[in-house]
Amino acid sequence: MEKMINVMDVAELPADEMMSILRQGSVLRLPHLEERLRTAQAQVRDFERRYDTTLATLLAEGLPDDADYRMHEDFIEWEHWHDVAQETEIIIANVKRILSKVGEDAGVLR
Repeated sequence: MEKMINVMDVAELPADEMMSILRQGSVLRLPHLEERLRTAQAQVRDFERRYDTTLATLLAEGLPDDADYRMHEDFIEWEHWHDVAQETEIIIANVKRILSKVGEDAGVLR
């Protein structure tokens, strides 16, 4: 994940303007993030079904000796989607935290 930025390090705005920007941006961005999370989780579940194992197991035990080219390629993609899911969960939690601090329900834009 890229470096985290504290919004107060990059802008000086009146408090009410900053809260409005944070609220509106969070409300608009949250559905996109939730869709990205659903997509990543679906990809991970697809690999788990296809190979009847979890990524954690493969990382601990390594790929089977008889793993073909396709499995090696899938393993790389699987790791990618796993990372996307983890990073997106963190981002969603932080966006929701922003919304709770600015007093806004995630589903309603003032």
